[in-house]
Amino acid sequence: MIIKDFKKVSYNTSLFVIRGIERRCTKYLMTENDVLIRDIHTICEGLVFLKNQQVQKAKQHVKQIWERLSKQDHLYYLEIILLKNILFLFDLDITEEMVKRSIKELEMYEALYETAELQVSVLVNYSYLLIRNEDIEKAMKVLQFGKELCASKKRPDLVCDIYFYKAICCYISRKKYLYNYYLKEVLQIICLVSNPEKVEEVMAELAIFVSSEEISKVKGKYEKLKKIQMKFEL
Repeated sequence: MIIKDFKKVSYNTSLFVIRGIERRCTKYLMTENDVLIRDIHTICEGLVFLKNQQVQKAKQHVKQIWERLSKQDHLYYLEIILLKNILFLFDLDITEEMVKRSIKELEMYEALYETAELQVSVLVNYSYLLIRNEDIEKAMKVLQFGKELCASKKRPDLVCDIYFYKAICCYISRKKYLYNYYLKEVLQIICLVSNPEKVEEVMAELAIFVSSEEISKVKGKYEKLKKIQMKFEL
């Protein structure tokens, strides 16, 4: 269950969820000596530092994991799960190589695992890094590749984060119409799956890039969509 929940972690995952996984790792490691769970625990601690804007401390904290993985000729499925949440450690050129490698190597595991969710998560995390480094054009290309991957794998349920970061890219690029379009798609998906935690994650991440006034407008749009949905349910 720890591994399953950790697979879903991305840059916009709430601190509450990350700390929850961290606590479960701590409890598990009190009785078990498990290298993978220990690595997940370390990465969760690193993500907490990152959420608190302690970037260098986060990098230093997970450095040992990256040093081990970077020396390997082959990445195993569970190691890619670790890798996708420490992408913030690398320079962008190294990140790009590791992302390409991860997506390619995951194809080998399709017969054993459902790989689309992890592939999309890797791409979303990479796009976040590109956005923070102001490479919006490349971020949009990565997200578009992610959308096409969802279509080819027949997983439309995975497009929520892709559309969210597309909305962010459009907001930064001042493409207001496209920003509103993608954000509406995100809010509609969240309404359909009735996931209040996802709403909080989206609002917290959105607040990094947009004004408080815009956040209020987005919350209003979400409440309006919820009311419409409730009418249809009745």
